[in-house]
Amino acid sequence: MALTEFLTARIAEDEERARSPYLRTVYVGQTRADVRELAECDAKRRIVTEHATIDAGQWGDACGRCADWITPAAGYPEANTVDAPCATLRLLALPYADHPDYDQTWRV
Repeated sequence: MALTEFLTARIAEDEERARSPYLRTVYVGQTRADVRELAECDAKRRIVTEHATIDAGQWGDACGRCADWITPAAGYPEANTVDAPCATLRLLALPYADHPDYDQTWRV
């Protein structure tokens, strides 16, 4: 499982928990914590999208956000790529390190 798939699944679980009908019956409507958790899920989802892996050609796979692309005047492309998954996504996954699908190679 790719790290982006892992994170997307965990975020969906967090979002489902925040929207839980049980919480609605106990607290009557959304609590501030529910609203915050939903906003946090949205922010995490945007970060995952922003740091998605791209094919960097001869340089392999890289983070689409963290790669620093340079095109010299001679026309030969060079890149300072950041290996995928980048540290940002790996840090985002740390709170889920106890999940059975968490890959220890993602640990920062």
